[in-house]
Formats: sequence, structure tokens, C-alpha cells
Amino acid sequence: MQLPEVLSFREFRAGLAAALRRVQEPGAQPVFVGAHRRAEAVVLSVERYEQLVAAAGRREAVGEALASVRAEGLEPSAEGLARLAAVAEGRLSPAEAREQVLTRYRR
Repeated sequence: MQLPEVLSFREFRAGLAAALRRVQEPGAQPVFVGAHRRAEAVVLSVERYEQLVAAAGRREAVGEALASVRAEGLEPSAEGLARLAAVAEGRLSPAEAREQVLTRYRR
């Protein structure tokens, strides 16, 4: 992983408008700000922030679901674990995962 460029607070203040435009670009990386080139703050778009919050929420929900199943003395199958991982990563919605499970057991 490449270390991010860290703007000094002075550079950030002087280029605030440019930094804000930069984080709004599609696929933009966050802007790191700090003293002595050590990151102390991060500026990112609201869209990216919301994506990160949603991803954390998905991981937490999957972790709680898995803990609940295991508390009952059960262990999901490899297929079930893969489905949970897909939900946590955002590749599968909870509704899609539920439908897959229901479809499997309707046979």
C-alpha cells in the first residue's frame, strides 16, 4: 500500500478549495492533513464517508448474526459463511441472501 501524501495545515488552508474539489472527483482518494507530514486528519467526500459507514454497519450486522447462530451451538456451512461474507462486503444484499436461503430450502 502506498503511503498517502500528507498536506501540512498551512498547505491545506492555502489550497482548501482545491482539496475539496479533489475529494469530490469520481474515485478520488481522501486528503490527509497533519503536522510534520504525520496524518492527523482526513478529508473525504460525504459520499465516500457514507459508503464507509454503510460497510461498517454491514460488517457489524453480519458479525452479530454469526455470533447469534454460534451462541445456539450451530455453525454455518461453508456456503452460508460465503453468503455472509458477500453481504458484509456489499456484493449481496440481505434480501438477496434471504431469498437464496429460502430458495434452497423450498426444494
